[in-house]
Amino acid sequence: LCWDCREQLQFVTWPTCLRCASRVPEIPGPVSDCGHCRDDKLRFDRALTLGSYEGLLGELVVKMKRDRSERLASLFSSLLMTELGAQLRDLSLDGIVPIPMHPWRGLARGTNSPAAVADRLGRELSLPVLTKALRHRRNSLPQKGLSRSGRFRNMLRQIEARAGYPLRASHVLLVDDILTTGATCSEAARALKQGGVAKVSVLVVGRTPGS
Repeated sequence: LCWDCREQLQFVTWPTCLRCASRVPEIPGPVSDCGHCRDDKLRFDRALTLGSYEGLLGELVVKMKRDRSERLASLFSSLLMTELGAQLRDLSLDGIVPIPMHPWRGLARGTNSPAAVADRLGRELSLPVLTKALRHRRNSLPQKGLSRSGRFRNMLRQIEARAGYPLRASHVLLVDDILTTGATCSEAARALKQGGVAKVSVLVVGRTPGS
Protein backbone atom coordinates (compact mmCIF):
# COMPACT_ATOMS: atom_id res chain seq x y z
CA LEU A 1 0.00 0.00 0.00
CA CYS A 2 1.67 3.20 -1.15
CA TRP A 3 1.73 6.28 1.06
CA ASP A 4 -0.66 8.23 -1.18
CA CYS A 5 -3.28 5.47 -0.95
CA ARG A 6 -2.81 5.11 2.79
CA GLU A 7 -3.44 8.83 3.17
CA GLN A 8 -6.80 8.38 1.42
CA LEU A 9 -8.04 5.72 3.85
CA GLN A 10 -10.43 7.10 6.45
CA PHE A 11 -9.00 5.59 9.65
CA VAL A 12 -10.83 6.43 12.86
CA THR A 13 -9.41 9.56 14.50
CA TRP A 14 -12.73 10.77 15.92
CA PRO A 15 -14.84 9.88 18.99
CA THR A 16 -16.93 6.75 18.49
CA CYS A 17 -19.76 5.05 20.32
CA LEU A 18 -18.37 2.19 22.42
CA ARG A 19 -21.39 0.07 21.57
CA CYS A 20 -21.70 0.38 17.78
CA ALA A 21 -18.53 2.24 16.68
CA SER A 22 -20.55 5.01 15.03
CA ARG A 23 -19.08 8.50 14.96
CA VAL A 24 -20.41 10.65 17.82
CA PRO A 25 -20.17 14.34 18.73
CA GLU A 26 -17.02 15.41 20.50
CA ILE A 27 -18.20 15.50 24.09
CA PRO A 28 -16.20 14.73 27.26
CA GLY A 29 -16.17 11.23 28.64
CA PRO A 30 -16.95 7.81 27.14
CA VAL A 31 -20.16 7.31 25.19
CA SER A 32 -21.72 3.93 25.97
CA ASP A 33 -24.42 4.22 23.28
CA CYS A 34 -25.63 6.76 20.73
CA GLY A 35 -28.58 7.86 18.62
CA HIS A 36 -27.76 5.21 16.04
CA CYS A 37 -27.98 2.21 18.39
CA ARG A 38 -29.87 3.38 21.49
CA ASP A 39 -33.19 1.92 20.34
CA ASP A 40 -31.70 -1.27 18.90
CA LYS A 41 -31.42 -4.42 21.00
CA LEU A 42 -27.84 -5.15 19.96
CA ARG A 43 -26.58 -8.38 21.47
CA PHE A 44 -22.87 -7.58 21.29
CA ASP A 45 -21.16 -5.57 24.04
CA ARG A 46 -18.93 -3.22 22.09
CA ALA A 47 -17.57 -2.56 18.61
CA LEU A 48 -14.31 -1.39 17.08
CA THR A 49 -13.65 -0.34 13.51
CA LEU A 50 -10.56 0.43 11.48
CA GLY A 51 -12.18 3.22 9.52
CA SER A 52 -15.17 4.70 7.76
CA TYR A 53 -16.75 2.63 4.99
CA GLU A 54 -16.42 5.27 2.27
CA GLY A 55 -13.91 6.46 -0.31
CA LEU A 56 -10.92 4.24 -0.99
CA LEU A 57 -11.40 2.16 2.13
CA GLY A 58 -14.96 1.35 1.04
CA GLU A 59 -13.79 0.41 -2.46
CA LEU A 60 -11.12 -1.93 -1.10
CA VAL A 61 -13.52 -3.62 1.31
CA VAL A 62 -15.91 -4.35 -1.58
CA LYS A 63 -13.03 -5.80 -3.60
CA MET A 64 -11.90 -7.87 -0.59
CA LYS A 65 -15.24 -9.69 -0.60
CA ARG A 66 -14.32 -11.37 -3.92
CA ASP A 67 -10.53 -11.33 -3.70
CA ARG A 68 -9.67 -15.02 -3.99
CA SER A 69 -5.97 -14.29 -3.51
CA GLU A 70 -6.87 -12.89 -0.03
CA ARG A 71 -4.20 -10.22 -0.45
CA LEU A 72 -6.63 -7.52 0.66
CA ALA A 73 -7.62 -9.57 3.70
CA SER A 74 -3.94 -9.77 4.58
CA LEU A 75 -3.54 -6.02 4.05
CA PHE A 76 -6.49 -5.13 6.28
CA SER A 77 -5.39 -7.60 8.95
CA SER A 78 -2.04 -5.84 9.07
CA LEU A 79 -3.69 -2.42 9.26
CA LEU A 80 -6.05 -3.60 12.01
CA MET A 81 -3.10 -4.75 14.08
CA THR A 82 -1.20 -1.51 13.45
CA GLU A 83 -4.12 0.75 14.34
CA LEU A 84 -6.02 -1.33 16.91
CA GLY A 85 -3.61 -4.03 18.10
CA ALA A 86 -3.08 -2.47 21.53
CA GLN A 87 -6.83 -2.15 22.13
CA LEU A 88 -7.44 -5.73 21.02
CA ARG A 89 -4.80 -7.07 23.41
CA ASP A 90 -6.32 -5.06 26.27
CA LEU A 91 -9.67 -6.83 25.75
CA SER A 92 -8.31 -10.07 27.27
CA LEU A 93 -9.92 -12.19 24.56
CA ASP A 94 -10.31 -15.96 24.65
CA GLY A 95 -10.91 -16.51 20.94
CA ILE A 96 -11.94 -15.09 17.58
CA VAL A 97 -15.05 -16.01 15.58
CA PRO A 98 -15.65 -14.83 11.99
CA ILE A 99 -19.18 -14.07 10.82
CA PRO A 100 -20.31 -17.27 9.04
CA MET A 101 -21.11 -17.36 5.36
CA HIS A 102 -23.66 -19.66 3.78
CA PRO A 103 -21.84 -22.34 1.71
CA TRP A 104 -23.58 -21.32 -1.53
CA ARG A 105 -22.47 -17.71 -1.10
CA GLY A 106 -18.96 -18.87 -0.29
CA LEU A 107 -18.84 -20.91 -3.50
CA ALA A 108 -20.07 -17.93 -5.54
CA ARG A 109 -17.45 -15.58 -4.11
CA GLY A 110 -14.61 -18.06 -3.87
CA THR A 111 -13.49 -16.59 -0.57
CA ASN A 112 -14.73 -15.70 2.91
CA SER A 113 -13.13 -12.38 3.83
CA PRO A 114 -14.17 -12.30 7.53
CA ALA A 115 -12.68 -15.78 8.00
CA ALA A 116 -9.48 -14.76 6.18
CA VAL A 117 -9.08 -11.65 8.36
CA ALA A 118 -9.89 -13.60 11.54
CA ASP A 119 -7.31 -16.27 10.69
CA ARG A 120 -4.53 -13.71 10.35
CA LEU A 121 -5.57 -11.84 13.49
CA GLY A 122 -5.56 -15.10 15.40
CA ARG A 123 -1.93 -15.69 14.47
CA GLU A 124 -0.95 -12.13 15.41
CA LEU A 125 -2.77 -12.23 18.76
CA SER A 126 -1.98 -15.89 19.52
CA LEU A 127 -5.68 -16.69 19.88
CA PRO A 128 -7.72 -19.67 18.64
CA VAL A 129 -9.93 -18.93 15.63
CA LEU A 130 -13.25 -20.74 15.99
CA THR A 131 -14.17 -20.79 12.31
CA LYS A 132 -16.85 -23.46 12.69
CA ALA A 133 -18.47 -22.15 15.88
CA LEU A 134 -21.39 -20.60 13.98
CA ARG A 135 -23.36 -21.50 10.89
CA HIS A 136 -25.72 -19.64 8.57
CA ARG A 137 -28.99 -21.56 8.53
CA ARG A 138 -30.08 -20.53 5.03
CA ASN A 139 -28.92 -18.34 2.19
CA SER A 140 -30.82 -15.24 3.34
CA LEU A 141 -31.36 -12.16 1.21
CA PRO A 142 -28.41 -9.77 0.91
CA GLN A 143 -28.63 -6.97 3.46
CA LYS A 144 -27.82 -4.31 0.89
CA GLY A 145 -30.86 -2.28 -0.07
CA LEU A 146 -32.97 -3.32 2.93
CA SER A 147 -34.32 -0.81 5.45
CA ARG A 148 -32.95 -0.72 8.98
CA SER A 149 -35.85 -2.75 10.35
CA GLY A 150 -35.72 -5.00 7.28
CA ARG A 151 -32.10 -5.86 8.00
CA PHE A 152 -32.95 -7.03 11.50
CA ARG A 153 -35.95 -9.06 10.25
CA ASN A 154 -33.85 -10.59 7.47
CA MET A 155 -31.24 -11.88 9.95
CA LEU A 156 -33.64 -13.05 12.67
CA ARG A 157 -32.64 -16.58 13.76
CA GLN A 158 -30.47 -17.02 10.67
CA ILE A 159 -27.23 -17.62 12.57
CA GLU A 160 -26.83 -20.34 15.17
CA ALA A 161 -24.12 -22.06 17.16
CA ARG A 162 -23.20 -25.48 15.85
CA ALA A 163 -24.57 -28.28 17.98
CA GLY A 164 -21.92 -29.81 20.22
CA TYR A 165 -19.30 -27.14 19.48
CA PRO A 166 -17.49 -26.12 22.71
CA LEU A 167 -18.17 -22.41 23.18
CA ARG A 168 -17.51 -21.86 26.87
CA ALA A 169 -15.52 -18.63 26.84
CA SER A 170 -15.49 -15.38 28.76
CA HIS A 171 -14.83 -13.00 25.86
CA VAL A 172 -14.92 -13.61 22.10
CA LEU A 173 -14.02 -11.26 19.24
CA LEU A 174 -16.54 -11.40 16.37
CA VAL A 175 -14.99 -10.36 13.04
CA ASP A 176 -16.81 -9.00 9.98
CA ASP A 177 -15.91 -6.75 7.05
CA ILE A 178 -18.63 -4.05 7.38
CA LEU A 179 -20.95 -2.86 10.12
CA THR A 180 -24.03 -0.88 9.06
CA THR A 181 -26.97 -1.37 11.43
CA GLY A 182 -25.28 -4.17 13.37
CA ALA A 183 -28.08 -6.64 12.57
CA THR A 184 -25.79 -9.46 11.38
CA CYS A 185 -23.28 -9.10 14.19
CA SER A 186 -26.07 -8.82 16.74
CA GLU A 187 -27.61 -12.08 15.57
CA ALA A 188 -24.22 -13.79 15.66
CA ALA A 189 -23.58 -12.45 19.17
CA ARG A 190 -26.98 -13.79 20.29
CA ALA A 191 -26.03 -17.25 19.03
CA LEU A 192 -22.62 -17.11 20.72
CA LYS A 193 -24.10 -16.12 24.06
CA GLN A 194 -26.72 -18.82 23.83
CA GLY A 195 -23.85 -21.23 23.22
CA GLY A 196 -22.07 -20.21 26.41
CA VAL A 197 -20.00 -17.09 25.61
CA ALA A 198 -20.21 -14.40 28.30
CA LYS A 199 -19.10 -11.32 26.34
CA VAL A 200 -18.84 -10.49 22.62
CA SER A 201 -16.88 -7.63 21.08
CA VAL A 202 -17.14 -6.86 17.37
CA LEU A 203 -14.28 -5.87 15.07
CA VAL A 204 -14.95 -4.63 11.53
CA VAL A 205 -12.83 -3.12 8.81
CA GLY A 206 -15.38 -0.46 7.85
CA ARG A 207 -18.22 1.27 9.70
CA THR A 208 -20.91 2.75 7.44
CA PRO A 209 -21.18 6.46 8.28
CA GLY A 210 -24.50 7.71 9.58
CA SER A 211 -26.09 4.23 9.93
